[in-house]
Amino acid sequence: MTIASGLFGRIIVAMVIGAFAVSAPFTANAQQRKNKMAPFTYSNPIRFQGDVSKDELRDPCIIREGDTYYVVFTVWPFRGRDESALNNPDMGSSPGIKLYSSKDLKAWKFEKWLVKSSELPEDCPYKHRFWAPEIHKINGMFYIIFTADNWKEKSYNPAGRWGTAGYAFVGVADKVTGPYKHITYIPNGCCDSTLFGDCDGKIYCIMPHYDISIQEIDLINLQKGVVKWVGEQKRVITPDTTGDTVLTEKPHYFEGPWVEKFGAKYVLFYAEPFEKTGYWTGVAYADSIMGPWTKDRRGRVFLGGHLAVFSGPDGRKWFSYRNEGEKNRGLLCVDPFEMDAEGRVSSAEPTVGPQIVKGLHAANSVRILK
Repeated sequence: MTIASGLFGRIIVAMVIGAFAVSAPFTANAQQRKNKMAPFTYSNPIRFQGDVSKDELRDPCIIREGDTYYVVFTVWPFRGRDESALNNPDMGSSPGIKLYSSKDLKAWKFEKWLVKSSELPEDCPYKHRFWAPEIHKINGMFYIIFTADNWKEKSYNPAGRWGTAGYAFVGVADKVTGPYKHITYIPNGCCDSTLFGDCDGKIYCIMPHYDISIQEIDLINLQKGVVKWVGEQKRVITPDTTGDTVLTEKPHYFEGPWVEKFGAKYVLFYAEPFEKTGYWTGVAYADSIMGPWTKDRRGRVFLGGHLAVFSGPDGRKWFSYRNEGEKNRGLLCVDPFEMDAEGRVSSAEPTVGPQIVKGLHAANSVRILK
């Protein structure tokens, strides 16, 4: 080794050490700034519709896009087809699907009607009801899915008759605010059907037929008004008290499903009405979207049904749900949730009143259940 080469090597080492000396404090300072973020505050219940008689809502679904939260929900009135109410506005049905937005989950503003009954043709098959609307971002597109039918004439409906709980429809847009186009009937879809987009690009429809079933769905030709099923439909969980749960009271049925994926684990949330104990959320887990699914042994995990999951302001996943407490029943609420050491959704009480979230949290993770 020459004197020159030795000197050059020492210079390089010094430069590397200096770089680490600069980058380490920078990283530490960035982490400190992250940890010192102002606490985030929110308060349940959330009131925002501006009309006390209509402040109650059902089936809320919040989706976050960028720094903005958007919510859709079942708008009052909530009834099905009722002969005694057909002379009311919109034949007594919900008037459509409203979209609201917020930057902080506290102050909400009305954005627009995504679907409005009074603006639709008389023979439109999705002119009434508008139950359980949801928006899902899948493969870079936004899909709206909801339950509806037409109460004017039986022949205007997909099956030529009025559905007991309506029919499932899906539409697509390139922005969360719409416009949603090519709204199409999902053949044999049912009330409260939901969508899940997996990491391999496949889309699945989760349907509550008393129990809950899952099937892959092809929406590639939705712009042509064509929706196709792929493979077989599989029933994955049933409302009973045997096997994996410790319930002593059987739920009437399952509804309002929602699927999330944490790492390699699939988590299925579902609503379960009980005669004695109210409207709860149950949870099931699987290593594959098509199962087998294992129901959470606790049975009732969260008091609040038909919830949706969204990315919160603190790095965690949050619930949007309808409050089921005696004082605030029917009002919109939000709360973060965690996964416990066993890879289960942590059981927690819905919050009431002002809440403080301090700093950022690591994203929810789940261990593989054995």
